[in-house]
Amino acid sequence: MSLIDLDRPATVRSKPPRRRAGTVAAGVALLAVGALLGSAATSVWVRSKADRARESEVSVVVLADTGPEANDAGVGGVVTGGRVVNASLTRGITLVNAGPLPVNVHRMSFVRDGLSVRSDEKQRWIGPGRSVHADADIRVRCAGGLPIGRLSVELAVRTNDEQERTTVAVLDGTRWNDQVKAACDGALL
Repeated sequence: MSLIDLDRPATVRSKPPRRRAGTVAAGVALLAVGALLGSAATSVWVRSKADRARESEVSVVVLADTGPEANDAGVGGVVTGGRVVNASLTRGITLVNAGPLPVNVHRMSFVRDGLSVRSDEKQRWIGPGRSVHADADIRVRCAGGLPIGRLSVELAVRTNDEQERTTVAVLDGTRWNDQVKAACDGALL
């Protein structure tokens, strides 16, 4: 039978110094490998997130059509007291998909006091790097709606994953100024 002396603390055997140094070295190596793997995983995750964000960007460019046939669309107006007070023109625009995803541009609008530019609401699927023609309806209050300059048009866009988005594009409408002025002067009616 052995006796246990409760007044004395139990003796703890210490590991030999060589074994302790090996354990510390193994722990440091394990921490270094963990940090390296964590850094690599974080880098892959950040790159993947950036790629997904870039791939989901919607970028549409809106251009006023040029050429002689671009001015052949409809012209109308409201005449009161022998003067044209409101003019309306339909002019061609080109929608260019500058993003990586196919998009459906189904509405375009711009409204300010005295001027509105809208496209009819219809399906227009545009593949990446492709373009489609559309008509823009321009309505101008002759006393105050001119001049037409660079317009920040709002586009309602749907991607092929059925995500509805709104994006803004700049449309240079300055080339329509002479036509709208002629309509307001009554020369085109």
